Amino acid sequence: MRRGTLGAVYLLLGAAGAAFIGWLCYAFAITVRATSGGDRVLVLLLVVVAIAVGAILVLSPPVRDAEVAMARPLLGVDLPAVRDRHSWDSRWHGAAWAGLVLVVGAVAAVVLLGGVPLGVSLVVDGFDRGVQLWWRVPLGVCLVLGSFAIQAVFGSILVRAAPRVLGPTSADRLALAAEREQELARSNELARELHDTIGHSLTAISVQAEAGRIVGSQDADSAQRAFEKISTVANAALAELDAVLGDLRGGGRGRTLEDLRALVECAPTDAPSGLEVSGRWARLDEHISAQLYRIAQEGLTNAAKHGKGGAQVRVDIAAQVTLKVTNMIDRQRDRSTRTGHGIIGLTERAAVTGGSVEAGPTQDGKEWVLCARLPIR
Repeated sequence: MRRGTLGAVYLLLGAAGAAFIGWLCYAFAITVRATSGGDRVLVLLLVVVAIAVGAILVLSPPVRDAEVAMARPLLGVDLPAVRDRHSWDSRWHGAAWAGLVLVVGAVAAVVLLGGVPLGVSLVVDGFDRGVQLWWRVPLGVCLVLGSFAIQAVFGSILVRAAPRVLGPTSADRLALAAEREQELARSNELARELHDTIGHSLTAISVQAEAGRIVGSQDADSAQRAFEKISTVANAALAELDAVLGDLRGGGRGRTLEDLRALVECAPTDAPSGLEVSGRWARLDEHISAQLYRIAQEGLTNAAKHGKGGAQVRVDIAAQVTLKVTNMIDRQRDRSTRTGHGIIGLTERAAVTGGSVEAGPTQDGKEWVLCARLPIR
């Protein structure tokens, strides 16, 4: 019921617009007929100007936005937001809808304003004439009711036409696809960041907890150091999570060489890991620095999971920046749990910057090398 009432309001707006345009045309016609010579030329120029102004208004970019905003509640149709406002395709769609509403509203008004008075006159005439013209009474009632009922037909015409005329254009669909692609890229970025940060910390905690469990009954000092390491890594994980959220909100700072040194020093490997840097870290773009940090973090995590001893991290900054993480392979550890998501994430991360990532054992099979090459900027 409410939707039907709102649809009637939409038809009323179309009828009012059509009546206004009709009144203007009638006024101009009367004025042209009543004038002659130079005055008639002036009136004709005013007509041309009025038509031009009307065309400019109907074809203006905000028109389709307003039409979509009105059609949603009044017609109850689900229309996506307008993304393409300035192309001529979008403007013609808006103008076509305005013309359709005016035509349908005008026809609906003619039917209503003509059918209701005619039906009422038939009913009155039927009662006045008595038995001879009794049939005019039901005919008049049907005509009045039909004049109101047919308004629903006109409303359904607008409801069916709205998605086709006001629906998304080709440019709208392309813009929507681009937005969804950006959202997907953002989701993938969030997944990579959480994998690299939380995964790294959980691996470190798991390794140290296992070490503490093994040596707990034999070497109390080693167990104490393992638990201290767990506490340190857990606190670092909280700080790292705050940094990730800051980066995602756009308020985080770029990674520095000191961040990488701290990461290597806290690496959860069996033995201390080392870092060598060749070149000036300040030459790197902040985004490249962040990517290098995450790649090194994943490399150290994999070294703790699947290697033995410490890992060696080397960064060479020249025409491009090369990052290598090298660790000894522990063949006694079960490698069947490796899912490969980390390497896939690193490949995607490097591809965003135009770089590449390679990972695999050395020729003698004793070491595992993760190598990433990224542009400086």
